[in-house]
Amino acid sequence: MLSLMNFHRVLIIFGILFCWGFSIYEAILFSSTYATSSLILAIVFIILGCGMLYYLINLTRILSNPKE
Repeated sequence: MLSLMNFHRVLIIFGILFCWGFSIYEAILFSSTYATSSLILAIVFIILGCGMLYYLINLTRILSNPKE
């Protein structure tokens, strides 16, 4: 059975994969259409995916309760 923390990790991993996959799709679309919006979306979703990767790496530290 998945704990809440592990389920959260799984959702974050799927979010990272979606962001990076969508950025690759938009980059390919930009290479064929040269639409500026595709380039902007590709860059934004790469940044979002990297931000979620940072969050995933530091998840335990971020969500842990400070010990008093």
